Amino acid sequence: MVVLLALAHVARTAHAGGFGIPEIGIRETAMGAVIGRPDDGSAIYHNPAGLVLLPGVQLYLSTGLALPRTTLRLAPWDQSDRYLGAPEADGYYASITPSRAFAVIPMLAVTAELLPHRLYAGLGLYVANATGAAFRENSLARYHLIEGYIVAPQLMGAIAYQLRPDIALGASLGAVNMRVHGRRYIFPVIEGNDVSSIIGSQAEVTLDGTAWAPAWTIGAYGSPHPRVTWGAAIVGRIDATLEGPVRIRYSDDAPTPGDTLEGKQATSMLLPWTFEAGVHVDVSPFVELGTEARYWLYHQYKRQHSDIVGIFLLRELDTPKNYTDSWEVSAGARVHDLVSRPRVELMAGGNYDSSPAPANTITLDQPIFAHYGVHAGVRYALAHYRIGLSYTHYWYTVPTITDSVTIPPTNLRGHGDNHIVTIGIEAKL
Repeated sequence: MVVLLALAHVARTAHAGGFGIPEIGIRETAMGAVIGRPDDGSAIYHNPAGLVLLPGVQLYLSTGLALPRTTLRLAPWDQSDRYLGAPEADGYYASITPSRAFAVIPMLAVTAELLPHRLYAGLGLYVANATGAAFRENSLARYHLIEGYIVAPQLMGAIAYQLRPDIALGASLGAVNMRVHGRRYIFPVIEGNDVSSIIGSQAEVTLDGTAWAPAWTIGAYGSPHPRVTWGAAIVGRIDATLEGPVRIRYSDDAPTPGDTLEGKQATSMLLPWTFEAGVHVDVSPFVELGTEARYWLYHQYKRQHSDIVGIFLLRELDTPKNYTDSWEVSAGARVHDLVSRPRVELMAGGNYDSSPAPANTITLDQPIFAHYGVHAGVRYALAHYRIGLSYTHYWYTVPTITDSVTIPPTNLRGHGDNHIVTIGIEAKL
């Protein structure tokens, strides 16, 4: 029974995050503000009403690469020294960093003006979350995470209608496919009981899951003054059940090395309601200022439930989450149409993003930290094309955790940052 308790703790913490990110498109990653003036194909994602800013037929391609760097130091826990050795003099283990950590953020979109100055449509394929990380199998993190990733591509169709010269409405509808993978070793001491004589010191658990779910967004865009625009959007809540196999393999030092338990799991996943709004003002013919805010209703994410089939005596799991709502604010500037450089747009901005996760529930496969960042970028127009390049740098505020409720405890301290480079190409056909 103690072995099953160990497996339960592993299974319920083996999922990756699965939360969407806003870093899509050059205007967002370069300026930090797009909702109030979404003037490229990423409007399908951020605010579909912004399609009214895209005359004719346009093709949009952007791709971003994020390279997070995180250094963490784990605190010891009950009997961890038996398997990881003694901590250093300050009471923490040596620093650990992922052997690899990255995210890719691609988007391909086509937009068309169906009725001149009135009806617009678009089709977009993008990945709002494709992140992965891994630690070496002999790392001090091996009982928390060896490897994990999530990939969540979305295919969305969008439409926008210009109601009046000063206001437009839009909506997008499509589907998201979520795929998660996690692998780690089971720490063989559970509630003071050493089960290494049954499963070995490094029994491995692997979990995979996938799900399809509908997704939608509604948005509005307005221009109450020639120099002022605003935008707002609501992203619908997504409830999905990720299904897939669970596999536990006893380690080589177990009485029955290599023995395997295999089963199926179905885990509920929630992506919450999101509210977004932004305002842009042309303070001069050459300078635009913009700001936006996003609010996620994560307080709905109280627990994560899993049903297990095929692993004896283990039927279901419930993991407390107790998230709070989170929010992001950002602002930036765009300089454009200068006499000496009429085809060049320069952008810069900054943002702060809060975390919904209580510190004591954070795990290495769900390292959800607050962060603040800076943005910079350029767009260059050439004939029917516009090319963009942006750079975003985030600094994570990693809390010092001393009261972790995870198994094993994820008490830690550390620091981290993230480098995001995005390239975009637009073509008017």
